[in-house]
Amino acid sequence: MRNLRILNKGQVKPISRSYPDLKVLTSLFDAISDSITIVLHSIESSLIEVQQFMKNGEIKLLASFNIKENDKLLSFAHFADTLQLIFVFEQGDLLTATYNYDSPDFDTTIVEIVGTIDCGLSCASWSPDEETLSLVTNEKNVLLLSRLFEPISEKYMNPMEINSNNNQVSVGWGKKETQFQGKGAKQLEREREILKHAGLNIDSENAILHDPTVSKFQNGNLSDYDYKTSKISWRGDCQFFSINNIEESKPDQFRRVIRVYSRDGELISCSEPIDGQEENLSWKPQGSLIASTQRRFEEEIGEEVLDLIFFEKNGLRHGDFTTRLPPGSKIIDLDWSCDSQLIAFQLYDSIQIWVSKNYHWYLKQEIFSIHNEPIIFMKFHPEKPLRIMIGTESTLEIVDMTYCINSGPTAIPYDQGMTLVTDGNTCLITPFSLANVPPPMSLREIMVDDPIVDMSVSQSSSIFAILTNNHLNIVQVDLKRLITNVKHPELVSTIDKSIFANDNNNEQLRQCCIINNDTVAVLFDSDNFSRIALIDITDLQTPQLLHIQDVLLPKVVLLKSSSDMSQLTYETVDGSIYLLNTITFETTLITKFPQLCNDYNVIQLPINDNEWETNDDNTSKLACFGMSQNGKLFINDKTLCSGITSLLLTESHLLYTTAQHQLKFVHLINNKSLFGSASEENILDSSADDHDERTRMIERGSLLVTAMPSKASVILQAPRGNLETICPRIMVLTGVRDDIKNKRYKDAFLTCRTHRISLDILHDYNPELFYKNIELFIKQIDKVEYIDLFLSCLLEEDVTETKYKETLSQVDDLNMKSQELYQQHQVYQNLQNLSIVDTDELFKKPIGKEKISKICEAILSVLLQPENKSKYIQTITTAYACQHPPKIEDALNLIGTFNNESEIEKSVQHLCFLLDVNKLYNIALGIYNIPLALVIAQQSQKDPKEYLPFLQNLHIQTDLRKKFMIDTHLKKFEKALDSLTLIPNTETPNIDDEILEYVIDKDLYKHALGIYRYKKDKFNVILKAYADHLESTQEYIEAGIIYEQLDLYSKALENYILAKKWKESIALVLRPELKSQLKDVAERLITSLSDSHDYSSAAYIEFKFMNNIEESLKLYCKQYAYEDAIMLCIEENKPELVESIIDPALGEGFGTIAELLADCKSQITSQLNRLRELRDKKQQDPFAFYGEAGENGDTPDNVSIAASETSTKESFFTRYTGKTGGTAKTGASRRTAKNKRREERKRARGKKGTIYEEEYLIQSIGRLVDRLSQTQPEAIRLIEGLLRRKMTEQAHQIQKNFVEVITLLKENVVEIYNISEKDRERIDENGLVYLIPEIPVPTINDFPVKNVLDY
Repeated sequence: MRNLRILNKGQVKPISRSYPDLKVLTSLFDAISDSITIVLHSIESSLIEVQQFMKNGEIKLLASFNIKENDKLLSFAHFADTLQLIFVFEQGDLLTATYNYDSPDFDTTIVEIVGTIDCGLSCASWSPDEETLSLVTNEKNVLLLSRLFEPISEKYMNPMEINSNNNQVSVGWGKKETQFQGKGAKQLEREREILKHAGLNIDSENAILHDPTVSKFQNGNLSDYDYKTSKISWRGDCQFFSINNIEESKPDQFRRVIRVYSRDGELISCSEPIDGQEENLSWKPQGSLIASTQRRFEEEIGEEVLDLIFFEKNGLRHGDFTTRLPPGSKIIDLDWSCDSQLIAFQLYDSIQIWVSKNYHWYLKQEIFSIHNEPIIFMKFHPEKPLRIMIGTESTLEIVDMTYCINSGPTAIPYDQGMTLVTDGNTCLITPFSLANVPPPMSLREIMVDDPIVDMSVSQSSSIFAILTNNHLNIVQVDLKRLITNVKHPELVSTIDKSIFANDNNNEQLRQCCIINNDTVAVLFDSDNFSRIALIDITDLQTPQLLHIQDVLLPKVVLLKSSSDMSQLTYETVDGSIYLLNTITFETTLITKFPQLCNDYNVIQLPINDNEWETNDDNTSKLACFGMSQNGKLFINDKTLCSGITSLLLTESHLLYTTAQHQLKFVHLINNKSLFGSASEENILDSSADDHDERTRMIERGSLLVTAMPSKASVILQAPRGNLETICPRIMVLTGVRDDIKNKRYKDAFLTCRTHRISLDILHDYNPELFYKNIELFIKQIDKVEYIDLFLSCLLEEDVTETKYKETLSQVDDLNMKSQELYQQHQVYQNLQNLSIVDTDELFKKPIGKEKISKICEAILSVLLQPENKSKYIQTITTAYACQHPPKIEDALNLIGTFNNESEIEKSVQHLCFLLDVNKLYNIALGIYNIPLALVIAQQSQKDPKEYLPFLQNLHIQTDLRKKFMIDTHLKKFEKALDSLTLIPNTETPNIDDEILEYVIDKDLYKHALGIYRYKKDKFNVILKAYADHLESTQEYIEAGIIYEQLDLYSKALENYILAKKWKESIALVLRPELKSQLKDVAERLITSLSDSHDYSSAAYIEFKFMNNIEESLKLYCKQYAYEDAIMLCIEENKPELVESIIDPALGEGFGTIAELLADCKSQITSQLNRLRELRDKKQQDPFAFYGEAGENGDTPDNVSIAASETSTKESFFTRYTGKTGGTAKTGASRRTAKNKRREERKRARGKKGTIYEEEYLIQSIGRLVDRLSQTQPEAIRLIEGLLRRKMTEQAHQIQKNFVEVITLLKENVVEIYNISEKDRERIDENGLVYLIPEIPVPTINDFPVKNVLDY
């Protein structure tokens, strides 16, 4: 869809200095210095003069020397790095001229002949990298020379080569019969069989038959227009070159042949014979195609045509196209642009630029020479693909071009997507809003007399201006009848160039554009300046010239209308953008880009005075967006970003594609950062959010064609030429939001449905507006299916904060809203003081399940109205089902009110589609609607044998029994018990026994107690059963209390004993009826309490009820309660027991505590040393510590130690995880539950030498600290007892040892618990590394020291 537009035509008219009236012979671009080197020559003088034209206008005379008479220059090269000029002449001389760069002078230039080919040369060419010179001699030898003219290769072009079958490839296997012989081989074989049995005197085996699937055999007959010359062309990567020359294929029969050679001079292939092939040759720089020309007779039109043909590297044909030139025309030369996108034809007085898209070749430009002089050469720039040099004998013309898309306006309602494509004399017309026709086709087309130079579309998209070299054509089209009545575009008027341009001054037309629908502007060049002609086309039949505006330096390069096509703008070579008033013809500078842009757009943004500061009266209201040739994006004089590939403007967005294959949008409305000093991220609204509506991935290399905001679509063209119409989310959502604001809910709904946008946005974008207009919402959408779709697709999230977050800041709206909220806040604040309104709830936006339920309830409030209920029965059911939790009972009760069975079945089917049918079946049973449950069961996958007997049994039961059975089936046992207790004895005589069994079976004791709380007899029966249940579950305390409550003292006593409640047990056993069991109960309690280490309670019972003071004293001492034991001895007046029982017990306690402290101290010392040893090893050689070979391991040199994917050798972290490297990479878990338990056991054991040892040692120290904390109270009581019994030395020893252990721990606890982060690494089941929590450092309390022992 892209056309070529001429930006500038520069002229160079060299004047010879060493000899008068020398003419231009050849020229070339110098990419290093961005200059032009020109060779001048005249036949009369036999002199060569070389001039260099610099970019700043300086002219350097590099060389001037004589050559042989009648000699012809075949090749010229300029090596700027070595300051050499290289000439190759037809008579065989290879000549170099070395000049002085600082002060170039032809007198000081050293000219020398570096070699001579005696037989002469027919053609020569340097490789693009200027490293190899290829020559073809008149003796048919191919010479390859290096840059220093050293021979690389010499090959003779043997005519026999062209007849050899050197293009075929043998695969080296298979039989001849199985090889592919061509697509027509089988048909040829059948024809031979027919001839064989036809009875004719024909040798069928040797008869020459023609393959009908292959074009007619060609002999390679020469064209009458052939110049009989040879040409050489190199491929862009310099690996191959081709030669086109004439060879004698058979005696007295000549044909053209293209030979392909490698860089080393080896012959690769020879082309097949082509009738009418000519001498032209050009190898596509970035491809495998070799271009040439062929003249042939076209039988359909009865005249001769000239084709451009292509060959592959193997010499076979690969496509062609007709050049459409008049009969007798001659293509003198071919040349490709450096990016292989353009191919240029050199004609007599013009050049044609062709482009290929979608396998179709378009003629995009035909550039005529100045004064129609014969063109002697043309060359593309080696680095700038859109710059071409055209040379005549007197002038060089450098033409700069750019790609452009001639499309119509993108402003609503004129966004028809109108696009014009140039193809020679034909304008291809496609309005994408009416028909999305892919190229190379178009909806309509119109032809003009001459090749098209430029085109433009009017604001209404119904008027076109087509500019040719000599005319301005006005075309009109009726868009309404373009498709319906097949109305073709009509050429309304043609304006001759002479009306506004002067042929005598060689004024060439370049560009045109239409302003509004009534003015056409034409840009053309005079000798040294640009001119703009304004033509009034209000009357399309008789256009009138309004004004001609002369634009002196700098020169105009681009002429464009503004984005809304209401104003005329142009760009000059210095990057300045001007506005030309089409009424007053005044020119105003808008801005100046940092560099020249090959495409730009001007848009007038609605700017408020408070938003942006204005520097002058009007310029701040116009925003100019420009794209430079190197992909930089500018707004006015500021750079926005780089790496863009195409640009487009709509009323509200800037669209551009990037080299990262993204389509990006920038808001134009209320985007303050566009004209401020904000960073690039703020200007472009860049965001890393995956749901950002401003960024969309596109196909690699796609470019913008046009946009249609009214259809929320953008047209893109891929590199191969195919079109793609996309609907970017930002454009779709912009339309949806606008529809919601204007309460066009149906339009918004249909847009969301078409573009698969979540329907939640209809609510989430403005919930308050939605709830206020819920009736309007239902009325507009109307269809039951649509409302069902809306309800069933609701999401819990707020989509306006996640997927569809709006990126356009509504400054004005927010300001107004804040004012309203402030006023409302005053009212709500007063109401809150009265405790009537919760302001947090009022301003809270419903989210999650609350949001869905609220929407459903709002819709139900409308649908349940009598006038809507009958129509929206299905929708009401859907609203009930979609709530969280679903109101299934309400939905089923509604369905249960229907009288029509088909309506019931239809509603049940719909409900089963929305919800789980098994759940529906159970709830239908739960509301005791058996017929409805049957209908639902029939919609499920249940076997009738499962539910029919049960439902049939329900029909014969009474209501209470039916409810009981249903609730029991649904496992609603409490509800079932309620129904069961209501069944009268007259209906079921033994109902009480059934109730008790049901309570015991279903464990409903608490619920039953609540039912019978006021019925004493039944309450006690249930309570007795509950006590038995508690006793069976070993809840002895509660069971004993209930038994005691029921006066069952024996069972209560037994439960108290089992619960070790000795006080309650003694209280019961002291009752008269149980006093005989006192001794047995006391003994059982003493044994039980001793087993649980409650020695004090056991000692009390032993003394109080068994009268055994000695055993009581021993039990007190076991509890370290020495003070209680001594007091008992004194109370009972038995002081001798202190020495006989208590003192030995003190000795035993001393030994126990002292041994414990010694063990703790030893454990701390040994484990601390081991920890230090492990950490030293780990720091010195971590690989050895974690189980890998060390750096200095004795590994053989010829054995690889690199881990492979299948290796089971432990990795650096395998010993922690049990996973191999491959397992950890894939995240696959191969550890079963058994393996996990095994690993936990390993970690718990902390076996020496494993990586678990350090963790085990730290946890062991922690257990030791806990043990000391538990022992400390016992040690204190022991010390006090020893001091009271005058055992001071032992007490001092216990206190000293305890303090030493505590001090040792405090000094080293931080070192012990300092575990490295590496040792905390673990691998989860998905192969991801995580850190286990740090082991907290325990708090170590000081030991309370006795002052009497602190010495």
